[in-house]
Amino acid sequence: MARLFLALTLAGLALIVGGPARAADAVLSVEGTTFVLVTPDARLTSRDLVGAEFDMEIDGLPSTVRIDSVTPSKEQPDVLLHAFSIKDPETGQYSPLCDSDAYGREAGFPVAGAWDDKGQFVKNPKAWFLTCTSGSQGKCILWGYNPWKEGPKGEDLLPYYEACQHTVRADYDGRGQAFTKNGTTIDVFDDIGIQRSETGEDVKFAFEAGWGPTGAVCADRTRWPDLLSLEDLRKRGSRFQGGCDLERARKRGALIYTRVEKR
Repeated sequence: MARLFLALTLAGLALIVGGPARAADAVLSVEGTTFVLVTPDARLTSRDLVGAEFDMEIDGLPSTVRIDSVTPSKEQPDVLLHAFSIKDPETGQYSPLCDSDAYGREAGFPVAGAWDDKGQFVKNPKAWFLTCTSGSQGKCILWGYNPWKEGPKGEDLLPYYEACQHTVRADYDGRGQAFTKNGTTIDVFDDIGIQRSETGEDVKFAFEAGWGPTGAVCADRTRWPDLLSLEDLRKRGSRFQGGCDLERARKRGALIYTRVEKR
């Protein structure tokens, strides 16, 4: 997450700005998933900022990040994928900030907003953070659950975005523990038409769980029994007692549903 100090250099122009990046003559902010730099003479967006470097804290350490390229995503064309690289403080060399996602992309983007200490997303236009397409925060936006947008019928997508975080990580009880593995195939779908099931006729897949903003509302199986068995999950809360199917999850207020491979 961006901290209070940000130094941005672009084409020989040095700007010292404070979070979310203010100075007497310039303002750097994020609109949706796009950087916006406003100066007295211009309004620059992410595409204009290719080559820019800025200082921010990553995992509690001061880091220098550079924007190497900006391209629209295939999933959501209005989401711009930024190729970020991070500077090695000892060698001065740059390497990709983000790990490769399932499509081999080493990319990410800024997101307007913040996460509070309870793990809830806050629509704060004065704050922003970086996320990668390989992580849950980026994946969920690419899947269409942008917390700043509305669903097909005007639904607030913020709770869907929060539910999606637990979905991706298989964080069943919302304690922040992930019980999944990289590269796991999951069929994600909902009742509002953003994502539709693709495995309904595939006997290799079965219903896993229904998900809400605080985790799974019920579960019929676990994604990886060797990481967390269904028996052990049932010990983690009364909501996991008994079985779970689409109708039961729907009655309990699930926003997102998953089917996974049988194991």
